[in-house]
Amino acid sequence: MFLSCCTNPGNDTGSELKETGKSPAAAPAPSLPSQEMSGVSTGVPQTAQAVSAAPGSVAVPAVQAVQAAHAAEEAGIGPRDFVFQVHSATLNRSFAKFGWMDPYAIISADDKEVSRTKPDKSAHKKPSWERKHDFKQGSLPNNIMIAVWDKNNFHRDVFCGAVTVPCSATMGSLEQKDFTLTKKGKPTGVVKLTLKALDPATGAVAPPAPEMAAAKTLGGEVDQIVGFAEGKTDVQVTLQEHPNHPTHEGEQPEADPEPAVEEPPKPAAAGGDAGPIMGTWKCIDTFGLEDFLKASGVGVFQRKIALAAKWPGWDFTNQGETILFINHSAIGDLKEEIPLGKDYDWKDGHKNPFTCKAEWIPSAEGGCLKISRKGTVGDYVEERTVKGNKLEFVLTHSNGVRWGRTFEKE
Repeated sequence: MFLSCCTNPGNDTGSELKETGKSPAAAPAPSLPSQEMSGVSTGVPQTAQAVSAAPGSVAVPAVQAVQAAHAAEEAGIGPRDFVFQVHSATLNRSFAKFGWMDPYAIISADDKEVSRTKPDKSAHKKPSWERKHDFKQGSLPNNIMIAVWDKNNFHRDVFCGAVTVPCSATMGSLEQKDFTLTKKGKPTGVVKLTLKALDPATGAVAPPAPEMAAAKTLGGEVDQIVGFAEGKTDVQVTLQEHPNHPTHEGEQPEADPEPAVEEPPKPAAAGGDAGPIMGTWKCIDTFGLEDFLKASGVGVFQRKIALAAKWPGWDFTNQGETILFINHSAIGDLKEEIPLGKDYDWKDGHKNPFTCKAEWIPSAEGGCLKISRKGTVGDYVEERTVKGNKLEFVLTHSNGVRWGRTFEKE
C-alpha cells in the first residue's frame, strides 16, 4: 500500500480549484474504493511478511518496511523540490454515450488532491491541458496519481482511467513521458507527464543516483521496465492500480466499448513430458524483487517503478518440438519459443544476446522447467517449478541474488 503523508501542496499554475478533493459543482465527487491491498506489491520475500495477506496482496508491515528502507536511502541525498506537469492524454476509446468528450484531469499527491485541470472542450480522445504543479521546500511526495474524467453537466462524470506514479529524490528528470492509464485493470490510454526532482539550492535538475548505471542484465521484462524508469526506452509500462484508484460505481452507462478481438482457441495442454506446465497461469505474489534489484545496483526510483509494475500472466503451449511461452507482462506480450535439451539463442530487453538451454525435470507433483542463460553481460538461471495448480518462478543471478513470483493455474 502506498502510505499517505502530509505534503506541502505547493504552487499550482493556473488552478481554478481551491478546495481540496472536491469536484466542480456540476458533478459529484468521484468515489474511491476502500483502503485495500489488492495488487500492490513490494517484492518482499514471503518469509519477511509480518502479517499474512490474501493472494495477490502484501501485508502492511512489509510495505512499511520497504518504504522505510527507501526513505533511509534517500535521506542521505538531501531535500528535493519537485516539478510535475500533465501535458495531455490519448484515450483508446470514447467514454461518452453521446457526442464528444470534455476530458479533465485530477492530480493527487499521496492521496490528497492538489490540482485539477479545466475540461478540454470537445477534445474527445485527445485532450491537452499543460497543467504544472510545483512542490517546494523539499516536499517531494511518495507518489502522484493522475485520474482522467469526462465532464458531463447532466449526470455523474465518467471515469476514463488513472495511473499512480512513484516519486523519488533519485528520479532525475523524465520529460514528456507516456504512462498507461487503466480502468478495471485494463489499459484505456496514455497520459503524457513531465516529472523533475530539483536541487532546492540551485533550481537545477538534481542528478540521478550514480548507482543507476550499475545495472546490467536483470532478466525477463524487468530489464525494459527499469530502462523505462531510466528514460532509456519508449516501451509502455502498465503500473498496478493504487488502492485509491477511482471506481466506476454510480456512473452513467459508457459508450459501447470497442469490440474485443477474438483469439483463436488454444491447443490442448498436452506437452509430453512437460505437460504439467502447459496452460494459463495467473501471478498471485512477487517476492525478493526489491533485494534483487538493490543488489544489482538499481536506483531507488527505478526499483519503485519495477515494484509498481503490473503483475504478469503466463501461457505455455505445446508446439511439438518447442514450448511456446507467452509472458503477458507490464510492457506487453513477450514471446519465446523454448526447445528442450539443446542450445538456442535469445535476447534480453536490452538486446543483449544469450545462449540458453532448457530442460524439463519431472517430479511426482509436477516438474520444473529450468532455463540456463549465459551472455557477455551476465549469467542467470530461471526455474519454474509446478506443484499441482501452483507454479513458483525463481530467477537466480550469477552473483547469487534471486527473486521470484508465485502463479496459480486458471
